[in-house]
Formats: sequence, C-alpha cells, structure tokens
Amino acid sequence: MSSSKTTCLKKNILFVAASLTLVTMSAPVIAGPAINVGALNEYVYSGKNTLAKRIYNTGDATAFVRVTVSEIVYKGQAPAEEVPLDNEAIINGKGSGIISSPPRLIIPAGGMQTNRLVITGPRDKEAYYRVRYIPVMPKNMDEFALNKDEINKYQSTINASVAVMTGFGTIVTVQPDKVHFDTQITEKGNTLRISNYGNASVVIAGLKSCDINLKNCNAPANIQLRPGRSLERDIVPQKIWHYTLTEGSQKKTLKSGL
Repeated sequence: MSSSKTTCLKKNILFVAASLTLVTMSAPVIAGPAINVGALNEYVYSGKNTLAKRIYNTGDATAFVRVTVSEIVYKGQAPAEEVPLDNEAIINGKGSGIISSPPRLIIPAGGMQTNRLVITGPRDKEAYYRVRYIPVMPKNMDEFALNKDEINKYQSTINASVAVMTGFGTIVTVQPDKVHFDTQITEKGNTLRISNYGNASVVIAGLKSCDINLKNCNAPANIQLRPGRSLERDIVPQKIWHYTLTEGSQKKTLKSGL
C-alpha cells in the first residue's frame, strides 16, 4: 500500500472515531422513574377483602405515582365501559368498590412501596376494576406534600434529561362472597366448547394446539372466562388442545380433541 493511501486510511479511521465520540458525548442523558407493578391480572378471592401490590421503582429518579381506580362494566355483548371511582367518596361511605391506600405513592430510585387495595360494598356478584399507576410530575404542593422548592428541583432534574414516564394498569377481578364453579367442557363434531356456568371467572392457561406427542404447538394463550361466557376452538385431526383450567385455587391440566 502506498504512503499516500496509508495516510488517507488513517485519516478516515480518525474521522470515524471522532464522529463516534461526538455522537456519544452529545447523546442526551436518559433519567427518570421506571415503575414495575408486577402481575397485570390480579384476583381477590372469596373471603378476602384486601390486595397488597408492591410497586417498584427501578429508575434513577424518585417516582411520584398517582393511583386511579375505574370499575369495568360489562353489558351483554357491548364493549366494556370504564367508570372512574372517587376514592375520597368511597372512604366517606358514598359508594363502593376499591379504595387505594394510599392514593399516591412516593417511591425513591431503586425503592419499593406497597399499595393496599381495599374492597368495599356488597359482593353478590363478580366485579372488575382497572387500577392505574401513573408516574406524574408534581405541580402543586398539596398532592404529594412537597414544598415549592422541592417541586422546582425535581422538575429541573427531569427536564434536564430525556424522561419517559410510563404508567401501568392492573386488572383486578373481585370474586363474589359465595363462589360457585361450574365449568362445562364439551366436544361436539369438530368443535371444542368450554362454558362457564358458575358465578366466578375461571382461567384457561397455556391453551395451545399440538400434535399427539405434544410437539409442533402453536403459541399458547391465557384466557379469563367470565361467568356466562363460552370459548370455542376447532378440533383438527391429529391435533389436540392442551391447557390448564384454574377454578379459584384448583388447577387441572387437560387435553381435548383426542
């Protein structure tokens, strides 16, 4: 290789290295809270009236988390509706549902706080709620009991970085006081039908179609089957349906379509 080509190659290598260094140095610092709420589907069983959720902050900034609760209302075949609940009103005896205690969380970086969900009111039928954990930027002194200087300092820290505050929602199913399970599984013609005639949800976990040797399976699905609902799947020759049926604390591993 000629001396001129060698010199040119060295210059190009130095240019690329310098460019990478500039990109690295100019990249914005990513900082902020990052919460983890654990399981996204929770169940409050008969005889229980509280649910403790551990909320973790794996980020590098304090998480100020607002907790909101909505009741999920199902009416026939219509899409589900969400009705926001008033935490303070329920505490004062005006209404029923889930009370979040506390309604706000302050979780230090790398820390954890426990949020307790308290079930109130009659439980003659199964009920469903969405509990949202939303990291927010404190804007007033009342919500999180911060003074103005603390709010400004936190806002300055977050604004100086690229902060993505991601919230999470957990679905909470509250069973009735008197639970009755009645799951019927039938195979008629080429159809597998699983029907819930009880008054509490059952879970069909790991539902997948496989060959007879339980190989070449499709992607498994987890399904919550509410009272009065049915699930249907096609039965295919030389294939079986493999799944686990959960009724409360009881689990059964089943095969259908043999």
